[in-house]
Amino acid sequence: GTSLYNALKITSEFALFPDNIFLITDGLPTQGKEPPEKTTVTGRARSDLFDKAIKMLPGGVPVNVILFPMEGDATAAALFWKLAVSTQGSFLSPARDWP
Repeated sequence: GTSLYNALKITSEFALFPDNIFLITDGLPTQGKEPPEKTTVTGRARSDLFDKAIKMLPGGVPVNVILFPMEGDATAAALFWKLAVSTQGSFLSPARDWP
């Protein structure tokens, strides 16, 4: 599983404030601060985990996202695009047949 919450939380522990964040991901998170008790996570739960994780972001830092989407993660592209736009970052999602 992946925890976007823990990945973004660490940015608050940097000695220097970041001027950009580059996020390379294959989709929405499957766990939050702690690992889930169940072995499967619904699409709605993954969206909720995403929403909780982005609250950990420091303000005023552009988030640049490279998304390698997985099949069945329909809302990932929209949520990560919205994150990039709202933070004045960039969003890139390579085509499936990209090398």
